[in-house]
Amino acid sequence: MTETTSAWTLGSVWAALKKRWYLIAAATVLGGIVGLTMSLLATPVFQSTATLFVSINQGSSGSDLNQGTTYAQNQMQSFARLATSSRVLEPVIEDLDLDLTPQELARNLQVVTPSNTVILSIQASSTSPERAAAVANAVAESLADVVKEVSPTGAEGAPSIAASLVDSAVVPIYQVSPNKSRDSLLVAAVGLLLGIAAALISSLLDTRIPNAAALKAAVPLPVLGSISRVRGARHGVGLVVAQDPLGHASEEFRRVRSALTYAAVSDRLQRIMITSTSESEGKSTFSANFALTLAEVRSRVLLIDADFRKPRITDLFGVEGAVGLTSVLLGDATFEQARIRRRGTTLDILTAGTIPPNPSEMLTSDAMRQLIDEVAPQYDYVIVDSPPILSVADAGLTSPLVDGAVLVVDAGRTRRSQLAQAVTSFETAGGRLIGVVLNKARRRRSTDGYYTENGRTRPSGGSAGSGARRKRG
Repeated sequence: MTETTSAWTLGSVWAALKKRWYLIAAATVLGGIVGLTMSLLATPVFQSTATLFVSINQGSSGSDLNQGTTYAQNQMQSFARLATSSRVLEPVIEDLDLDLTPQELARNLQVVTPSNTVILSIQASSTSPERAAAVANAVAESLADVVKEVSPTGAEGAPSIAASLVDSAVVPIYQVSPNKSRDSLLVAAVGLLLGIAAALISSLLDTRIPNAAALKAAVPLPVLGSISRVRGARHGVGLVVAQDPLGHASEEFRRVRSALTYAAVSDRLQRIMITSTSESEGKSTFSANFALTLAEVRSRVLLIDADFRKPRITDLFGVEGAVGLTSVLLGDATFEQARIRRRGTTLDILTAGTIPPNPSEMLTSDAMRQLIDEVAPQYDYVIVDSPPILSVADAGLTSPLVDGAVLVVDAGRTRRSQLAQAVTSFETAGGRLIGVVLNKARRRRSTDGYYTENGRTRPSGGSAGSGARRKRG
């Protein structure tokens, strides 16, 4: 059998993000905190701007002035480069007594020349607002002097191009970086993207089977139904069918009973094994409740605890289990002496009894086969609670004794690879799987209303027989 996987769809992506919203929220909040922390720890930087106007001193006619302005515009990029040259910056360093080289000071300057203008802006950045303003003004003044020196002279010896300071730099009040709100939002956005990626990767790596649709896609077997996880039940749900016969979980067991009835239309299903892939998936609890559900319609049901490794039926029903299946197989007691009748129901129980040292040999013995063949005609259904498939070989070895098996899958534990391996192992041993049941599934809130009153679970109207007695022959 090959394991099947479904492709990503918008629905599956949304479901993955919704399921792991906490990862996305945590990454977003953490990103915002990191961004704000970095902004608070970073050294503030202030910026101040001085503006120069470049003009032509020659020409009296409008044509001459227009040509001069065009010439000045063409020279603006050269003046911008000149502003960061050593010839301009060395006097600034000397006047302001800066402990910088011209190259280091140039890295703190930005010269802007808007297109088709003769305006030149000098922006100086510093950790000190006063120094930023002082440097911007000093560079502007030094550039104006250098422009006069390098500018070609006219007929009278005066420079033809002049740069005038039209807007002096002022001491800035606010820092330009870091921008706390912007940085926090940007890093939070990065955190959001990382959270989404983490949620999708986590969903991709999570091979559990959370719902019936995923179970149907995982194995080519009929899905008989889903049993919801009961809130507040850490150590199992117990006999929920008896405790709350009108509850949602009880109705889910009835749906499984109906599905199994339809599955048995063509083939007789009387001897049914209940097993799972591995331990702690709730197969024994399912076996007990399913047997009670079959007995609800007055069917004669025998529940056999054939899990010699970890028997649970005695604990679930609260009965004494010293005499049980082991006693019958060893000839220490008859079936009539060992069976326990659930009072007020048509359910009989055969507990595991004393745990034998050789469980597999006991289950595959002629005595086990004879027992099943002898008691089966007395009942409509014989439910055999068997050990997990992947834990021990007992389920596969006893599969010839039953008509088919129901595989219980834990929505919160079972992995797709485990499920595929269990199905392959059981079928290779010659067993027949009737279908699978998803256990401990997450219940949708929208389905709860019919079974509750005022948001609280309806009290049960009494269990279907609250006690059990041993019927001895």
